[in-house]
Amino acid sequence: MDPAGSEPASSGGTGPSGTSPHDAEARPLIDLTSRPSTVTYLREAWRRREFAIVVPAQDLRAQNMDTTLGQLWHLVNPALLVGVYFLVFGVIIPETRRGIDNFLGFLIIGVVLFHLTQRVTLEAAGSITQNLGLIRSIQFPRILLPAASVNGQTAAFVPALVLALLAVLATGELPTLRWLVLPAVLVGQFAFNFGVALLVARIGTTMRDLRQILPHLFRLLFYGSGVIFSVDAFVQSTAWRRAFALNPIYDVITCARWCLLGEPVDLWAVAGLVVWCIVMPALGFVVFHRSEQRLGA
Repeated sequence: MDPAGSEPASSGGTGPSGTSPHDAEARPLIDLTSRPSTVTYLREAWRRREFAIVVPAQDLRAQNMDTTLGQLWHLVNPALLVGVYFLVFGVIIPETRRGIDNFLGFLIIGVVLFHLTQRVTLEAAGSITQNLGLIRSIQFPRILLPAASVNGQTAAFVPALVLALLAVLATGELPTLRWLVLPAVLVGQFAFNFGVALLVARIGTTMRDLRQILPHLFRLLFYGSGVIFSVDAFVQSTAWRRAFALNPIYDVITCARWCLLGEPVDLWAVAGLVVWCIVMPALGFVVFHRSEQRLGA
């Protein structure tokens, strides 16, 4: 789909574009190299929002079409990850389960939510560089490209989330009123992911090796997010536990575990999630919008 849309052809006129000289004089020329105001930019992006919805949906349908399981890989991949981590850290190294009553449910929530942010970030890092032909041929709000990455990976995440909820129920957990808070946690993660997508999309235009570096950074982040162990059980220092709250992925996972498993949550993690889901989209937008006209140039 053309993110720039299509303009109706004018009828009649003597100019090469079908407009009369009088019309040409009445319409001022638009400087395409200038950066539009924030309000104008956001209005234009919203007007063309269909691009960021339809295109990732089509990409999702095209993914894994040449494989036996096809779209089921969106469910199989996180399930395999959970299985591997449960075997290693739940069976072979049982000490990891210290302080956790429902380790399988604990692990499922951590892996699925961490995997979402990782996939969004990796996809968005190449959203500009992989669409240079489109950028150089059509004038449109380029924020739609990282937005499409976020929407696409989030849509692929929904079946895995449903499966994760069913798996948590299968481990013996029962729904409580806390479960009603989960959508707010997921909205916060979506906002944070969108801000990260804007930042890495901008950085990826000047640092082409970013997509090679990110997987290694996420491996470090994986162990710093409490995905496979309880921070409260292994970290005795209050200062260090609060330092974990500086990690937005840890905040998301911890709050989600409180919702679904009743795991304790520190107010620092709640405050961290609120701050990150506000600051990161704003920061990402400012950085991306300021370099809008240079992206892909």
